[in-house]
Amino acid sequence: MQQIFDTINSSQSVDNRKRPSANIINVSTQQEAQTQAFADAATSGARVFICHIYEQGGRPHLVFSLPLNILVELAKLQSAETKKNKSNAEEKMNRPLIKPHVNEIAKYLLSTDNYILPPFIFNCNTPLKVFSYGTGPVQSGYAIISSNIELYVTDGQHRLEAIKKVLPERPELKNDSVTVLVVQEEDMDQIHQDFADCAKNKPIPPALLAAFDVSNTLAKLARQISRDLVIFNDRIDKLSNNVGKAPDYMFTMNQLRMGVAEFLFGSSRKQVIESRSNVNDDEYKLMLEQTKYFYTEFAKHNEVWNILFQPASKTANLDLYALRQKRIDLNSVGFYIISRVGHLIFAENQLLSDIQKDTLLKTLASLDYSRECELWQNSVVTDHEDKQGNITKKIVNQATVVNKGYKIAVRELENRTGITLL
Repeated sequence: MQQIFDTINSSQSVDNRKRPSANIINVSTQQEAQTQAFADAATSGARVFICHIYEQGGRPHLVFSLPLNILVELAKLQSAETKKNKSNAEEKMNRPLIKPHVNEIAKYLLSTDNYILPPFIFNCNTPLKVFSYGTGPVQSGYAIISSNIELYVTDGQHRLEAIKKVLPERPELKNDSVTVLVVQEEDMDQIHQDFADCAKNKPIPPALLAAFDVSNTLAKLARQISRDLVIFNDRIDKLSNNVGKAPDYMFTMNQLRMGVAEFLFGSSRKQVIESRSNVNDDEYKLMLEQTKYFYTEFAKHNEVWNILFQPASKTANLDLYALRQKRIDLNSVGFYIISRVGHLIFAENQLLSDIQKDTLLKTLASLDYSRECELWQNSVVTDHEDKQGNITKKIVNQATVVNKGYKIAVRELENRTGITLL
């Protein structure tokens, strides 16, 4: 048995020694490195690229800045295919290409002037020859890349395919460049692990994305409304995924964004939002004006929201968490219902007079939004029995509940005002 373990350990040791490493030749000066690199390349028809060299995790890393046309020329893909590689995906360097993701990046590149692309990570299983100069943990140098060198994409295949897709439409992008990190590795398991490790970065929370992404019309609107309307200012959590038990906040930034989508578009579904993503300045100003008007007028005539006309600094004792336990309009589902009804009043019913719209909005604001109200029972609100046998009113947070609550609210408005909406 010990002999078996000795054999295994010995083979692992040999494998580690076989790990390819860039052939780094350190010289005294930049001029000497440049001269030797170009002389070496001239004998093999190779090309020379300026790079930086550093070590990370016991492996040399080479960093390049490459124009997009050269990136497309050098980069190679080895992606698993969903139909062909179900049982042997581990033999391929990349996961299957997701075409919608490629199209999403391509759309971004075509529509965004001030775009930004993260660095690409390539793997090279053939040692690259580099003439370096300088001392310290980061050195500069000249890398020689011949025609037989294969640079496979470890991270960035969707970005690469998107670039290929948009270059015919935006040929000027060929003059832009990206950062490329080349890692020397031939072990397929380690290549896969590199990809998995790159994917471990925590995604941006929806609330923070809504707060930061000013290129997105809806996110920009929500951000401006959160600042401009006193009812929302300093009462929107711009970092968290949910407000939880926080007493100072009404909604998260993403919930505000979704509510605004319900008001402007009548839906917060992703495909609906994306279809309305490109608007000109005049359209944006109109959307902003309409949204501000709706929420301001709603707050004027709602018994609880009216309190929010005081700045947050003057309502420090107002416990919004406690109110959320009693009401549905300070929960996301109730907020979406109210906002969608607003869309029906102000966007879908063009034949309504201003007086009718005003009447409907005042009636919407004056509805009973308490959890105990019979109007919302067994749809938006259900009875929940805890372990001690106590019955509480629980809000059902599902998309289908928004649809049910919307129809209930519209029917109640019609009954109270005599105005036909649906």
